Amino acid sequence: MRVLLVVALTLALLPMLSTFAPGGQVAGFTTASPAAADQIWYQSVGRASATAACEKSTTTELAAGWTDWAPSWDTWVNGGNGGFVCNRHITWAYDTPPVSCAAGAGAANTCVLGATGPGGGIVFYVDDSAATGSRYMEAATADLTAIAWCSITGTAITGTFGTAIGTGNANTNLMVAGGACTSGAANSARAYGTATAPAGSWFLPNLAELNQLYVQRTVVGGFAAGPYWSSSQYAAGTAWGQFFGNGYQNNGSKVTTLNVRPVRAF
Repeated sequence: MRVLLVVALTLALLPMLSTFAPGGQVAGFTTASPAAADQIWYQSVGRASATAACEKSTTTELAAGWTDWAPSWDTWVNGGNGGFVCNRHITWAYDTPPVSCAAGAGAANTCVLGATGPGGGIVFYVDDSAATGSRYMEAATADLTAIAWCSITGTAITGTFGTAIGTGNANTNLMVAGGACTSGAANSARAYGTATAPAGSWFLPNLAELNQLYVQRTVVGGFAAGPYWSSSQYAAGTAWGQFFGNGYQNNGSKVTTLNVRPVRAF
């Protein structure tokens, strides 16, 4: 069901319905409206034309509830949802109600960079074309205690370590599986948890995922200017990390103590 919201371009054009506040965000919607402070919100339902869509909704119409708005309409800038332009008004449609990123839990087209994810972290990667479970990535809101990469430092951990987005969780599994690392960055990331995303669902980002964190470091917030561990092993005694002061990626000794920021995919 779609709700049609009409913005009056001047206050004198239409009376304001009591269910909406002037400007800002529409009551009951989680998506901020594009209305300016000197504009007002006004409802319209089930109209067959651009002209009719601009007419005031009646009390009976409102009491009866919303009906589907069927006419075709031109694509407009409102998130690709489209709308009619009629007289001095703009009519556009929203799904009712818009689903928040936290509630959407991986549904396509529900998250944007900087949104709060279902685990309480900050979304730093978006790919709405990907499958459920890998469309988005969120990062913890703060670093964990700096720590070495792994308690086993001189022997390469068996398995194929990925560097591409989407392999960080598998890398972390390799690090902790069978006691390969009894302590270290991966173990700390796995132990991290929130009320809505418990321990075990978070992991140490791989090299590409860590770089996405660096690119979105201002959006996520709370990063130090120093180096962070990735879950990408380089050799027997070394692993990949990234310096958040300038984005430089390099491999270093696994015994080196670096920053850790756990992430999760959903």
